[in-house]
This record gives sequence, C-alpha cells and structure tokens, in this order.
Amino acid sequence: MSAQGASPVLVGRERETARLADALARCARGEYATVLVGGEAGIGKSRLVAEFTGAADARVLLGGCVDLGGADLPFVPFVAALRGLIADPDFGEAVPAKVRADLGPLLPAETAGEPRGTGDDARARLFEGTLTVLARLAAGRPLVLVVEDAHWADRSSRDLLQFLVRNQRAIPGSLLVVTHRSDELGRAHPLRSLLAELGRVPWVERIDLARLSRREVVHQVRAILDAEPAPELVGAVHERSEGNPLFVEAVLEAGDGPLPPSLDDLLLARVDRLTAHTPGAAPIVRAASAAVGRVDHELLVTVAGSAPGEAVSAAVDAGVLVVDGDGYAFRHALIRDAVYRTLLPGERIALHARYADAIRAGASGGHWTEELAHHLYAARKPGEALHAAWEAANVARRSLAYAEQLRLLSRVLELWDRVPDAADRVGAGRFTVLERATEAANRAGDPEEGDLLATAALAELDPGTDRVRTALLLELRGRMRGQLGRPDALGDRRRAVEIVPDGHPARGFLLNALAAALMEVPLEDEARQYAQRGLAAAHEAGDDPSEASALVTLAVLDARDGDLDAQLPRLARARAIAENVDAPRERLRALHSESTLLHAYGRLGEAVSVARSGLVIARDAGLARSYGAAHAVDLITALISAGRWDEALESGDHALELAPPAGFSAQVLCLKGFVALRRGDRRLPDGVLARVHALPGTEIRFPPDPLLVPRLEIELRLAQDRADAAAAVLDRALTGFGAAASRFAWPLLVAGSRVAHALGADDLRSRLRAQAETLRAAGPVQEAHARSFAAEITREDVTAWESATEAWRELGQPWERAETAMGAAEAAIAAGERTRAAAHLGQVAALTAALGATPLRERATDLARRARITPGERAPRTGSHGLTPRELEILHLVADGLGNADIGERLFISAKTASVHVSNILGKLAVANRVEAAAQARRLGLLT
Repeated sequence: MSAQGASPVLVGRERETARLADALARCARGEYATVLVGGEAGIGKSRLVAEFTGAADARVLLGGCVDLGGADLPFVPFVAALRGLIADPDFGEAVPAKVRADLGPLLPAETAGEPRGTGDDARARLFEGTLTVLARLAAGRPLVLVVEDAHWADRSSRDLLQFLVRNQRAIPGSLLVVTHRSDELGRAHPLRSLLAELGRVPWVERIDLARLSRREVVHQVRAILDAEPAPELVGAVHERSEGNPLFVEAVLEAGDGPLPPSLDDLLLARVDRLTAHTPGAAPIVRAASAAVGRVDHELLVTVAGSAPGEAVSAAVDAGVLVVDGDGYAFRHALIRDAVYRTLLPGERIALHARYADAIRAGASGGHWTEELAHHLYAARKPGEALHAAWEAANVARRSLAYAEQLRLLSRVLELWDRVPDAADRVGAGRFTVLERATEAANRAGDPEEGDLLATAALAELDPGTDRVRTALLLELRGRMRGQLGRPDALGDRRRAVEIVPDGHPARGFLLNALAAALMEVPLEDEARQYAQRGLAAAHEAGDDPSEASALVTLAVLDARDGDLDAQLPRLARARAIAENVDAPRERLRALHSESTLLHAYGRLGEAVSVARSGLVIARDAGLARSYGAAHAVDLITALISAGRWDEALESGDHALELAPPAGFSAQVLCLKGFVALRRGDRRLPDGVLARVHALPGTEIRFPPDPLLVPRLEIELRLAQDRADAAAAVLDRALTGFGAAASRFAWPLLVAGSRVAHALGADDLRSRLRAQAETLRAAGPVQEAHARSFAAEITREDVTAWESATEAWRELGQPWERAETAMGAAEAAIAAGERTRAAAHLGQVAALTAALGATPLRERATDLARRARITPGERAPRTGSHGLTPRELEILHLVADGLGNADIGERLFISAKTASVHVSNILGKLAVANRVEAAAQARRLGLLT
C-alpha cells in the first residue's frame, strides 16, 4: 500500500500547541514571551508553527532563513516579515518617516525613508527602530513574529534576533517564535551559543519536538490513508521511519517493497513517482532545487525553460512543492537537498548559470546582487562572481550588514588571483578591497580578523607616497589592537600622526584619536599636547566633530589638574558644536565626560542630572541601548556614591533590561554586586562574577573600569574569610596595574591594603606603597581615596582615619565615610581614646542604618559591646510622613501630572517600578488616586 500527500491533521503535538497558545494568551494580557522550537529535520517544526499561527488571534509576521551554501542574505527573515507588513493599514502609523529612514535596510526601496548613513550609530538606530515598530504594532493587538530555520540565519539576523529577545520587555503583547534544527547545531555552529544565551533570559522557553510514538504514528497513517491501517503496516512504518513525521510519509509512499538504501532515496520516492506520472515536472523540480530557498514563479519558469502549467500543479499536488506567495518552495528542505544531490556537476553549473542570467535580465523584478553572487560562484564564473560579490558587499554595507559585507569581500579576495582583470571588474585595486574589508571587520566586531586585513593592506602601501591612506589605516589597526589589548596599539596611532601631512583634513581626527588614547593610558601631558594640536587642525579644516572631541579631551585633562568650573563652559561648547552638526556621539561623549568629572569632584547631584540628560539625548537619537549605556553607568555609579542605593538598583535593573553591550552589562552587574555585598548578600556577588565571565566579548571590550571585576572579587573573598584567594586576585590585578587610570587604581589599592592586613603581609604592603607612589590624586574623590589608603595601610593612626572620614563627609559619600569612621573607631579604641571611638561608632551606626549596610553595622555594634561603649549618634529618621527620599522625588513628579511611563523615563527606571512606588505613596498618604495624592502633598507641605 502506498500513499501520497501530507497528513491532513497535525498529530502528536497537543502539548506543544497548548504551550504556544498559553504563551500567546499571556501576551494578550500585556506580557511577552519567546519560544524556541527545536527538533531534527522533518520532525514537524514548520507544521506546528503553521497550525498555531493559522488559528492565532493576532497579527502574524513570518520570516524564514535560507540556506545559501555558506553565503548569507543579510537580515533575510526580518526583510520577509516586514514585506508582509507593508500592506497592513497600521504600517504607516507604526513607522513614521524618521523611524522608516532607520529601517531602510529592512524595507523595500519604495517604502524605505532616506537613509541616515552607514556608520556604527546607523546600525544601532536600525535595531532600536525595529524594536519601536514592533512595540507600536503590538500595542493594539497581540503580535507574533516567527523566524523559521534559524540554523541558517546570517550573522546580522542573529544579532538583531538577540537584541529583540533581550529587549522584549519593550514590546508588551509580543510573542517571538524561533525554529531551528537541533541536529545541525554542532559545537562550532554560531547559533548554538546564541540559543544558550537566550535560554538564560527569564521569558524564553524551549520546545523540543520529539519523535512520534507508535500510537501517534497510527494516527498519522490513518489520517494520510483516510482508512484504518493494518497493524503490520503500522509496525513496519514506525520501525522504518523511527517516528519522524516526514519519514513516515516517505515510507508510506515507498509502499510494501524493500526500504530504499539511503535517506535520499527514501525522500526521492515521491519525486520519482511525480516525474514518472508527469515527465514535465522533472525540469521544474530540478531547477527549483538549485534556487536559494523560495523561488519566484517567473524566475523558475525562465530557468526551467518551459511553461510550468500542469507540471507545477502536479508538483504541488504531490506535496513536493508548496505555494509561497507568488512563488514556490520545497515542502521540506531535506527533499530539496536530496534532489540537488542527484544533479550531475555539469547540470548544477548550468542551472546556476541560468539563474544568474535570469536574475541579471531582471526576471522576478529585481537585481539581487547577493543571490547573483552565489549563483555565479556556483556556476564557476570567477570573473563575474568576483564582480557580483563586490557589488553585493556594497549592498550589504548599505544594509548595515557588516559581517556579511566582510564575508563577501573575503570572497572577492579569494577570487582575485584567479581573475586577471580583477581590478577592472571591481573598479579598484586589491588594496581598496582590503581597506573596505578592514573597516567591515571593525564594524562587525571582529578585531582579530581586522588586524590581519589591515596588516595585509598596509603591506601594499608605500608610506612615502600614500601617506594619508597609510595613516588612516594605521589608526584603525591601532584601534582594533587596543580592543585586543595589544601593547603595540598606541604605536600605530603615533605612527599615523607622524606621517599624515600638515594641513590635511584628516589630521585633526588622527591627532584627537591619539590624544584620547594617551589620556586613558594615562600619559596626560602628551595627551594635552596632541589634543591642542588636534583642536587647531580640526578648526582649520572645518572638522566640527573632531573639534568637539578635542574640546572634550582638553576639558577632561585640565579638570584633572584643578578647576572643574573653568572646564564646564568648554564642555558646553563641545556639546553645542556637536548638536549643530548632528553628531550625537560627540555630544554624548561630552555629557559622559561632564558627568564623570562632576562625580570626581563630589558634585553628585549634578552628576546624576547630567547623566539623565545623556540618557534622554541617547533615547531621542535612537541610541538608548548602545551609546546610552555609558550614561546609565554614570547615573548608577553616582547614585551609589551618594548613598542612594535603592534608586541605583532600580536604575541598574532597568539598564540590564535594555540589554547594553557586554562590557557595560558587566559594569552594571558588578555595581549591583557591590551593593549586595555591603548589605550582607554574598550569594548575589558570586552569581554576578559568574555572569560577567560568561558575557561574550568582555575580554575584548571590557567596561571602562578594568579593575572593577577584580575589586569585587577581592571584597567578596575577604567577606568569605578567604584572604589567600583575595591575594591571588589582587596579584593578577596589580600585574596589569600600569594600564589603569588613577581613578580606577586608588580603590584597588584600598582593597589591597585590606588583603595585606588580613594576611599580615608586610611585603604586600610595601608593594602597594610602591604602586601608590606612581599615582597622583586628580580631584577631590581621588584625594579622598588616597587618604583612605594612607589610613588603611597602617591602620593605627587615628588622625589619618579621621582625615579620610572628613574628606568623604565633605564629598557626601556615606559608605566610604562609614568605612573610614569604623577604622577610626578601631584605632581610637586601640589607643585607649574611648570618647573619640564612641563618636566614630555613632557615625557608623547612623550611616549604615540609612544604607541598609548590615554587616558593617553589626561589626560596629559588636565592637561597641566588646569595648562597652555607647555610640554617640542615632540613625536618621525616614522622609516626611513615612515617605522615603525616593518616594518624595516621585511624589513631585506625580504632582506635575506625569504618568508611570514618563516617571520611568525621567528617573531611568521601568514603568512597573514607578507604578510600585506610586502605589506605596498612595498607601502612606491614605489617598485613593494620584490627584488626591498631589492635593494631600500640598496640604502637608511636602512639595516645597
């Protein structure tokens, strides 16, 4: 007995269907979810998703990845998903002109806005613009976005998928469904690590489709045959197919004869019967197997060389092909692969050549350079393939698909020596290809490959005659080597400045790049000289972004030497220049530097305000989740220093929800770890350290403070009474100490002195003193750290401790003040000065009570009990009428008429967190709503 066609009903997937339906029901209530559907080829992933989406009461966007034999079409599933959205009446409202320009690489040319560049910030805007569109679409009706066959996803699509999933909190009402073949994910497969990372996201769940049981195979066979199958048939089918639904169909089609000797033969049985019954279907099926995924009707007809008519209908009726929009696709990729493997080499080459000719002739209405490059390469036409790959690389660059651009340019380089007239076909020399590939590697986040490409490109240049190109390439290589931690990174940038001609427009940029790198080493005097020269050169050349950058560098350098107030106008001028020429990165850098400097001078309230301004500007520029990350860290750091720990934790949670780059995620996690440790939670810092070390790329692009992670681990190991482990971490950190700026080094030395005390290690104390002698204290905060170190390293000088305590008091940093007050109390007791000790213990008690710093408070209480001392101060009272300072701040915003979302944006917390605070305020004021809360606040004088 044999049969044709797929089962008319979905068999054995009731639980999986219910899980998808439950996820969609949660999304309909305003939640969000991602479901990863995995399973071997033929197991029924696409069928499950099709059945689910067909019955879903939701807007469905469907996009699939395609197998292009190692080459990729950038963003292909998202392009397909948005193509289906164009006809949606909500599209125009969801995609205003500004966002449409950012989404250009994902939209057809006739619907895309005017592109806003191809730089690094353009890609960030593309990702955030996609998030914005999906959020708007999900606002009125649940949204289901399906990405099929993610095992074939290109690098850019994987990056965008990761971004959307990690930021899905911003798309309430959305369900993302991602299918993939689990049997193709070897250890080196790029999707494997992405799935592992996404699996740790709380709202992501996995569905792994198992093979069908014997009983389920009975149901499938019964549905296909539309009759009750004989038990022996079911047994044979189950044994031969091993429960794979696709193979069940293939075995049934093979009939009662012997099982075909290979899987290909099994899958081809249906094709063989089709072509035997309808000979005209053979060229259609064979031509379709050489296509890239779905093939348009017109293109297939052209390549097959015959009018399809009955042949295509027969292929669809037989379940070999399926209709997909205005084209066709194989019902399953395994069948396509099996057909393609039957093609003789000459037939494959001929088919790919016909595809290339048809695409160039405009069949299917477009000149798809990515697909054309693939077919020409497979058709063994190296000259034409080289030209097409070059053009495809240019398209990929305009599409912000830098990894795909890099791969295509690598193909151009691979073919270069095989094409005698390669330079004529490209319209440029091999150096230009290497130069563009280097830029693509840098933007794709592959500095190792970029370093190799840059080195190869430099070997083709004569620095004597190609001075500018050499200089710019050296600067780029130096930047990537800096990301790799290479010691020769600075040398490249110095060499670039040496060879660029005076008066050239690029000179200001190169001088400023070197100045910024020197400032971070730090070699500040040299950095200032280059920044001053860079400022003059940029001004003369009219290079406004470089002029703004130079002003920022000089302001930071001069502020480190003394008067901050004199530098604030310079930073304001840099911001104004950047704003005038629409250079958001330079504008944001100026704000970041200002917030950091204000923090360094103890002006924490102003630092918080400026950091929030940076977050607003980053959000308005569509860069909140990329360049805005630095400002989120500025805000959280300033709040922690000011003792506003609860606010810092709320902002930290919100920052992590925005999925910042790995280095900034590491920094936010560590800051949360410090607060937890100081409040007595040792488990969270341990988890933080594990998460930080698991973050991708942190060894290359680590947070701005390179000593933050070791410092957290040192403090944790000391709290765990593991001083030897802390010493090992300290030793590693001190080994690379010379590359750290003083603002990061001083806190490490303070922590190191505690390790030395715990071990009683005089040799370590000597080493720490020697390191301290190499540092200077730039600004009041570093001066306070230096005083803390001086007190910690001896521990017996009450006056040294009191000097440090007073410095932290003046700066308004309660934790450091409490720590040094505790040291002063211990030293005073050791010296027999009980009254002096009591005053310091009183400070510790008051400060730690306000912070919730339980371990230090208990340590002070224990010391007072053992010394029989009564502390001299009491803990401060909470805010007026039971409201905390944070609640008073939010009450002012409520009285101004702000909703929860607006409050969240203003304070950089989630709308949900803002809602919790408002509820607490209503309860404490005993009122029913926000209007009553504002009125009650005015009556009680809480808004003055």
